[in-house]
Amino acid sequence: MGILKKFFEKHMLIHYVLSAFFKALLVSVLFFAVLFAILQISGKYSSVENMLDLKYDSPWIIGPLLIAAALAVLSFIVGMILYLYKYKRSSYKGEFYKALSSAFNENEKQD
Repeated sequence: MGILKKFFEKHMLIHYVLSAFFKALLVSVLFFAVLFAILQISGKYSSVENMLDLKYDSPWIIGPLLIAAALAVLSFIVGMILYLYKYKRSSYKGEFYKALSSAFNENEKQD
């Protein structure tokens, strides 16, 4: 585990992307497991399965696969934004920062 931890410390973007993707995957798997359990316990799963006509090219199979791919892309984009915002900020402080910091300093002096 030490090697993996060092790798993620050096590659924060990969850490953000993988953690976001696996969290979303875990939530979706738990949701479908609970839904399956409810349908199985109530005895309605077989009728739903026959009604949906699940096959390898069914939209009910292709849809979740496309959603998982979209989640992966979205996780990558969010991870990239977080990585660039949090770790790759320039040391140059703009005019907005200077004005805002002087306003905060005045508020602290008044308190």
